[in-house]
Amino acid sequence: MTNGAVSSGGNRRITARKACRLTVRYKFKSEWHPATAMDLSPNGCRLRVGEDIPRGTHVSVLFEAPLRDGARALSVEVPGAVTWSRLEGLSYQAGVHFDVAPVELEEVLAALA
Repeated sequence: MTNGAVSSGGNRRITARKACRLTVRYKFKSEWHPATAMDLSPNGCRLRVGEDIPRGTHVSVLFEAPLRDGARALSVEVPGAVTWSRLEGLSYQAGVHFDVAPVELEEVLAALA
């Protein structure tokens, strides 16, 4: 396989996701709900949520960068669509693909390192 080729199976992600346990909120049915981001990349995330969110649903996810050394919290709202949702244990997990990743999301990712 040459560089840049996409395989027909396995991992279809363009960028690797960083594992995390970041407390976030997501907007679904015009209301904000608590969630935990289990992994994150500039193109998407996996959320642990308290409800089944139908595939194709448009949501917004509000991220806040973890604070370091008294820094001001950076928050960024990122719109996206649910690509999958399933029950895992006692909670649901959902994959969200972001429409466009704002520059501020890179700062959130950098704070996770």
